[in-house]
Amino acid sequence: MASEIANAKDGLLTRLATISAIKATFDYPPDGLNEFPAAVVRFESRDVGQQTMGSGTFVGTFVMTLLISSAATKQAFDELDTYMEPAGTNSVEAAVNGDNTWGSTVDDGRLVGISAVGFREIGGGRYVAADFAFTCLKS
Repeated sequence: MASEIANAKDGLLTRLATISAIKATFDYPPDGLNEFPAAVVRFESRDVGQQTMGSGTFVGTFVMTLLISSAATKQAFDELDTYMEPAGTNSVEAAVNGDNTWGSTVDDGRLVGISAVGFREIGGGRYVAADFAFTCLKS
């Protein structure tokens, strides 16, 4: 299971890349951003010691921070809303549900919540953003 977490993260990034409006995706927090919207995916946690799960099986949690713009405008917040919708061309949920195996990198992966809608500071910049939480099962 040496690269299972990295593979799952790559699979999630591939699903997010199906949203053509997202201009840049990262699997690490970059020092600076030049293209928007930008998605930054990070591994957050892994459940261990579950009695019912077989050897090598894990439940992982990822968070994707979607950064829309450095301008705090109504237009930026309206655009962010389109990514939080349950359906539509910019819907993160619809993109991930299009392949819940994230390109066969997990057995099941899903969006489980959206939080921290507002402003985010990354790499010295302040952006209109939201956090999208995902969970996955890999055996």
